[in-house]
Amino acid sequence: MPSVKRKSAAKKPAKKTAKKTRAKKKTGGRGSASHDLGVRFSGLFKAAGAGLGVVALLVGVVLWTGGYVGVLTERAGGAVENAVASAGFDVRRVTVKGLSKTGHTELLNAVGPVIGDSILHFDHHRAMARIEELGWVRSAAVTRLLPNTVHVSVRERVPAAVWQLSGKLYLIDGAGAVIDEVGAYEYSSMPLIVGAGAPEAASEILQALKGEDALWNMTTALVRVSDRRWNVRLKNGVDIKFPETEIAMAVADIAALHAAHGLLDEDLEYIDLRDPERVIFRRKGDKRDTIRPGARPAAPTAPPPGSATSPRNG
Repeated sequence: MPSVKRKSAAKKPAKKTAKKTRAKKKTGGRGSASHDLGVRFSGLFKAAGAGLGVVALLVGVVLWTGGYVGVLTERAGGAVENAVASAGFDVRRVTVKGLSKTGHTELLNAVGPVIGDSILHFDHHRAMARIEELGWVRSAAVTRLLPNTVHVSVRERVPAAVWQLSGKLYLIDGAGAVIDEVGAYEYSSMPLIVGAGAPEAASEILQALKGEDALWNMTTALVRVSDRRWNVRLKNGVDIKFPETEIAMAVADIAALHAAHGLLDEDLEYIDLRDPERVIFRRKGDKRDTIRPGARPAAPTAPPPGSATSPRNG
């Protein structure tokens, strides 16, 4: 039986391997070159990016230190404001409510030169703060009424007394806030307050006195004593010495005594209310004080007027 020759399977793979090797040799050089070129370009791009970043940083520093950034920002903001104003949202009028003593021009100056500016960029909080710095203004509200109106509403202070300090006179309200400097003959019907620091401390006694019409109408001056308490001078020349505390109760005491006995109409030198249990006063010409029980609380016995005396000189 004739022998059958088998084909060698190893030769064909060898040929294919050789072909692949030759193909790699033909293309392998190009791929390697392309890869190297890409790496080089990537490195160049990174270096260029880093260089541009440094340049941008240096330019930013120069612009910042030179103030150009602020200028550009202001110009951009100005452009926006102009655009808003040209769209019809510009301030064309300022309306005011509640003015009596405050000057119209003075208030408008506090609002600022807003006519023609963008109403959306108008800082009404800052304007309100400036208005409340005016002496007569107790409180203020500033509102933007779109598209073109700024409205100002104010509450003014009510004067209560005139404060004398270092030869000058200042009008103050019931809370002791200084309103304005005044002349010698202005507000002469109001009580005069004398002493350093008096306006800040005057609120309590002013409110108490104003609650008693008869006593308030007779008051001409309040003198601060040692920055601790008050002496009240009446129009008939009588001085009332008030305690350091419980001022409202002392005012109620003297008002009650006057209503019951007409005490303040008597020819007196002074009345001393510093003792909470008794009222001490001296009539003109007398050398001794007269004592009556006070209303806080009453003394055990009430000596008749003029009979109980004290060597106290006030």
